[in-house]
Amino acid sequence: MLVVSAAVVLTMLLHLALVSHFAHQQARKEAQVRLQQLSWQMRDSLNRAIGNAAANVRLLSELPQIRSAHDVDAARNALESLQRSVPEYAWIGVTDADGRLMASTGRLLEGAKVDARPWFQAGRKDLHASDYHPAVMLGKLLPKTPDPWRFVDVSAPLKNGKGEFVGVVGVHMSWQWARNRARDLLTPALREYGAEVLVVRDDGTVLLGPQELIETRIDTASLRLAAAGETGSMRETGPDGKIYLTGYSRTGAEGDPATLKWSVLVRHTEDAALAEARELEHRMIWLSILMAAVLAGCAALLARRLTRPMDALSNAIELAAQETDAGRPAPAIPVVAGFHEAQVLSQAMRELVRSEETHRHALETMNLQLESTVALRTAELQALLLRDVLTGLPNRRALMETLPAAMERSARSGKPCALLFLDMDGFKAVNDTHGHEEGDELLRQFGSRIAEAVRRTDTVARLAGDEFVVILENLANIGDAADKAHSLLAALRRPYVLKSATVCVGASIGVALHLPDEAADLNAWLARADGAMYAAKRGGKNAVALANPAKEISAA
Repeated sequence: MLVVSAAVVLTMLLHLALVSHFAHQQARKEAQVRLQQLSWQMRDSLNRAIGNAAANVRLLSELPQIRSAHDVDAARNALESLQRSVPEYAWIGVTDADGRLMASTGRLLEGAKVDARPWFQAGRKDLHASDYHPAVMLGKLLPKTPDPWRFVDVSAPLKNGKGEFVGVVGVHMSWQWARNRARDLLTPALREYGAEVLVVRDDGTVLLGPQELIETRIDTASLRLAAAGETGSMRETGPDGKIYLTGYSRTGAEGDPATLKWSVLVRHTEDAALAEARELEHRMIWLSILMAAVLAGCAALLARRLTRPMDALSNAIELAAQETDAGRPAPAIPVVAGFHEAQVLSQAMRELVRSEETHRHALETMNLQLESTVALRTAELQALLLRDVLTGLPNRRALMETLPAAMERSARSGKPCALLFLDMDGFKAVNDTHGHEEGDELLRQFGSRIAEAVRRTDTVARLAGDEFVVILENLANIGDAADKAHSLLAALRRPYVLKSATVCVGASIGVALHLPDEAADLNAWLARADGAMYAAKRGGKNAVALANPAKEISAA
């Protein structure tokens, strides 16, 4: 019985070791995947913010009232209008060719010379994003904040109708937008576990992260991999000597001065990542100890019940043998009362059922974890079904789900929305001349340029082939849709750099408005936008055509 008890205890310990090993391994793997995904999300958020700022600065540089700056009030009004729509822009200014500020938001520094500032020097050449830096001139003029003012600048040259350099327009983005994105990215549960988002410059300086690390330099394995353009997750030792699980990625695009190249690290300690697995391990240890004690006690009782009648029978046999050797009559062998088989069997079955129940609870817990993982993966696959594989934009299915919601929001808000139906002009020639791979790359760049040219609240989807759709919501007036279509058309006409050639294509854009008081007819709205697009093609392509209002079509 002692051997059996020892074997049971050893088996339970082996099972515990195996379960603990695989639980830790799975918990670590899931944590690393989650951190890698968070790093990607933060990277994409930073890229979008810089890209949107670059698009806004480019748009400002093309406005007549900004390029001429003869009417300072008109230029200032345009700058302050953009600042009101994007509160993250702490300051926007326009200089003349000599670097003297002509107009700025809040009239700050107007008349001052800024020709020595990096954003002015970089903006003289081309659209350029300047890296994170302290507020040198504006720090004393802007309102006081809990955190010191830090800026990321985007600037671009201003040229007159003859192509001559006349000044620079620049935007100072408050670093608070990066702090807000990092805070929104981490759920309360992740913050409770000590998860941290770090944004690090190429020289190792921490721009965003724990307060004690900000504007200090670090050097970790994940940072070196991210700086080399790698993306992934790993287990590493941090500067504080703790073991971290870290997801890492890289922002910006190589060779593009309008982007910034930072390393994005999302990490938390390995102890926090494995906390739940270790809690399960501790529970299993105590349960195993309890079960071992119960089994040992039962084994002792059963051994005693088995040996007592055998001892009595043995004594009786020995006494009979002694009496026989002495020549005396042997006493009769008494009937030894033994254990009741049914009682022993029922007790064994009861212990077996109790052990089975314990294992069943453990299996149910593991099954719930498995179901949760399957549900998570299913949700991820469902999200993939709504994305276009080539461009990464929402696909037709996602568009058909988004359009009814857009019409409902228009009815609730009382503001019109618009549908822009885009068809690329010249795509077949590029595809036939340079091949399908170059054609696919052109489609990706075309879709990306559309997404960069609209607001984050607008929806860009790839319908099919070289057809794209944009949903513009919360329009201030019905003319905004046509204005946005013309600005989008100008952005799409710029050259596209492919692997084997640089090509130029255009787009035919059909614009169909949906007013708040109109009936929500999805097919009719799409048909009007499609018809307007074909009207633009018939009119000579590379043009914008407005669809007739739905009320006029109904009346006809």
